[in-house]
Amino acid sequence: MKNEQIYIENLRKSVSDRISDVINEETIEHIVDVDLVKSHVEDKKASSFHKYYLKTLKDEKYYFKVNNFFREFKKEYSIQGIDNDFLDKLEGCKDNILNDIRDDRLADLYFKNFKRAEIRHGSRTINKELGSFFSKLVHTFRPDEYCALDNPIKKYFGLKNESFFISFLIISAEYIHWANDNNSIVQEIKNRFKQADSKNIIKHERLTDLKLLDLIFWSKANLKTEYF
Repeated sequence: MKNEQIYIENLRKSVSDRISDVINEETIEHIVDVDLVKSHVEDKKASSFHKYYLKTLKDEKYYFKVNNFFREFKKEYSIQGIDNDFLDKLEGCKDNILNDIRDDRLADLYFKNFKRAEIRHGSRTINKELGSFFSKLVHTFRPDEYCALDNPIKKYFGLKNESFFISFLIISAEYIHWANDNNSIVQEIKNRFKQADSKNIIKHERLTDLKLLDLIFWSKANLKTEYF
């Protein structure tokens, strides 16, 4: 095995081990009550955002119908530091962006549009990496395969100094592998979560394993709701 393969495998194992440390039979109750219900159902801001998430989820018709999709997307996801010129540029190449996502040309999409995006900053233009924007957009149309990664979650998994794109691929892959290997735990969490969400705010029939794990680790990373 080549050195780079060994390196990637070690990162993957580290992420998988972290997931298992956080989610197990002993932590299910805390995860459902705090990381899911309290953070994403009872919190009005979070539940309001989830309505937007569901509105756009795998909806290509909506994507093309809305003339300012990317401005709306940026606003709803509270993504900071992006000017309207850049958003309008994305709007002008909607077809190419969605085709890249459909055809799994994610590296091309990332390096072409999000790795060194030209952003107006006052009177000058700067290059800025927009990895979180990229991951959330990809997740919108491929929610079973790719996570909606943000920097706090990346850091939470010990990948702070790693490439955003590599981290995105690793965490997405390990979410899938872990969920498949721990199906009974995932189903128990889903069942309890659904029962606790009496108004079905989450629309559980549309909740993918990746989104479930995203919700849990968003709460862990952003709100520091650790289990002790």
